[in-house]
Amino acid sequence: MATLHREVLEETGWRIAPIRRLGAFCRFTYMPEYDMWAQKLCQIYLARPVIQLHPPTEPDHQAVWLPLAEAIPALANSGDRHFAAKLL
Repeated sequence: MATLHREVLEETGWRIAPIRRLGAFCRFTYMPEYDMWAQKLCQIYLARPVIQLHPPTEPDHQAVWLPLAEAIPALANSGDRHFAAKLL
């Protein structure tokens, strides 16, 4: 759980309150910073924002708030879209 909080804070600048774990999936992705393809285990949580402490510390990251129906097609991969669609 500490990793979840750290990643969200780095990538969005927000503290969150996790509500529940929705599931997990594996995907293959190219990681340009390492010049390699990797299999990633993605764990999906439903959470709510609590407070923004600072802007994202990761380059080219930002928090975007959308209604769920609009967010689903905007998500970058099918695993994220699957778990978001289950919430509808």
